[in-house]
Amino acid sequence: MSEKFVVIWAISRASSNGDDQWVMVRHKDRGWELPGGQLVEGETEDFAALRELYEETGMLGVAKAVDFGLIQDGCVVLVEVDQSPRPESWQSSDDSIEEVGWCIAVPENCAWGVDEIESIRAHDWSASITLES
Repeated sequence: MSEKFVVIWAISRASSNGDDQWVMVRHKDRGWELPGGQLVEGETEDFAALRELYEETGMLGVAKAVDFGLIQDGCVVLVEVDQSPRPESWQSSDDSIEEVGWCIAVPENCAWGVDEIESIRAHDWSASITLES
């Protein structure tokens, strides 16, 4: 199944034992959102997710699962990163991204609805397609 875009739910491998933190980016026009973007022709969803995550956050990770039913016209890819969550935000090398940071709650000025983020946050990834990228 090929989708038009990917969204990344990036969590820390170090804190996947119960700490509920994820990565978001602050787009200069849209506000806070999950990292992601368009698939390049011939690109798989997991590869696109890892590419977009690196371009927008500078983070490398491992794609663990993908779900095609969480968002319309796209998919969400669960990615584990080696970095531990920290309170400080950091800069992106992507000119359209003003800030990158770990979240413990949906931030103000979010481009996504709270319900959308909460549905991804609460998603049971064991029911999704498992990957090892």
